[in-house]
Amino acid sequence: MKSSDEIHSFNDLIELEQLSETTYRGNSPDYQWGRVYGGQVVAQGLAAAQNTVDNKMKVHSVHAYFIRGGTSEQVINFEVDLLRDGKSFATRRVVATQSDGAILSLSASFQVLETGPDISAQFDMSLVPSPTDLESDNWSELMERRVIPTGEAPYGHAVWLKLNGETSSVIANELGVAYASDDVPFDAAIRKNPNFDGLWGGETEPPFFGASLDHAVWFHRSKNPYAWQLHVHEGINHIGNRGLATGKVYSLDGTHVATVVQEILQRASR
Repeated sequence: MKSSDEIHSFNDLIELEQLSETTYRGNSPDYQWGRVYGGQVVAQGLAAAQNTVDNKMKVHSVHAYFIRGGTSEQVINFEVDLLRDGKSFATRRVVATQSDGAILSLSASFQVLETGPDISAQFDMSLVPSPTDLESDNWSELMERRVIPTGEAPYGHAVWLKLNGETSSVIANELGVAYASDDVPFDAAIRKNPNFDGLWGGETEPPFFGASLDHAVWFHRSKNPYAWQLHVHEGINHIGNRGLATGKVYSLDGTHVATVVQEILQRASR
């Protein structure tokens, strides 16, 4: 396990320390907003779960609840509950904790690869600008980020993302997608709020306090997240200070990689 100061790549981030057969420990780099990035805890929790299943099993879905914000000043412990090991499916539950208690509860389902029809719509990449034509808008050295300007995506909010570095194994593909998947939903959901004026960030106080509440990812195809992937999300509703966004992740050739749904807490700043 790397210390916080030693985490400079996604591979460093998911290098967990094994404490027992079902307990792992990870660390976090510092983020500019002062809390641990939710996608990080999802990816590390999934990595802990993945360490307890047979290599022939591939994750096909993750469902997570964010309980409280984590801090980069403490390690994160991941306790894995081995709920079921079947012939074709395995189910794991993971609770991530720090000194104040649980920060994340995650369920993951794994399946032995099966042959069958492979049917999915392709995304027409000619509809959006290429990532090489856009400027970087990064918030971490772990991931490259290129935001597609408003009005230049066919719908919703679209961002090109890729991890920096090189993949360590095919198994890490889904971990990387899970890490990146928490980036775009918030911005997509906030655009559904009638009080959002289109401005975010800068030196002024943000117009909303936001935090991820729950997060689900369905993995369809294993694609390298160290190559550009397009995340396209759309705000669905805003009810009870909770915004909902759904989205899809596509590889550079338009292949459908994953589907993401997230609910976000959005309260007006006081």
